[in-house]
Amino acid sequence: MATSATQMGGLPAARRAAGAVGRSDALYALGAAMLAVEAAVHIQQFAAIFHAVRWIGPLFLANAAASLLAAAGLAHQRTRPLAALAGIAISAFALGGLVLSYGPGLLGWMEAGWRTSIALALGSELAAVLALGAGLAGAALRPARP
Repeated sequence: MATSATQMGGLPAARRAAGAVGRSDALYALGAAMLAVEAAVHIQQFAAIFHAVRWIGPLFLANAAASLLAAAGLAHQRTRPLAALAGIAISAFALGGLVLSYGPGLLGWMEAGWRTSIALALGSELAAVLALGAGLAGAALRPARP
């Protein structure tokens, strides 16, 4: 008969829970970094191109500000779930706007071609959605603390 936690299935419950917390924290940190990259790309593109484009230019600045605000919210335990949801929404809407700009256009802007900045935005937005979604899922599956 097994009597120790390691003989009955691996790590003790406390260590497994601590590992889950560490993974969630790492996913939130990755999500925050990806939101910062997204903000940097949008600021750079605003300065380079979109400052002169009606509606789209201000949306780029709004995306950058919202991304940085969500990234800051991820640094605090109390605001982390809401900030993660906000980061997912911000990045998902930015991805949707990019898709629309290649199709029918978005507020009069039609994207053509492929630039490094588009690849960086696409990668950071996808990574933010995935990391923050996984972080939220991991936090939701974590056992409640007594």
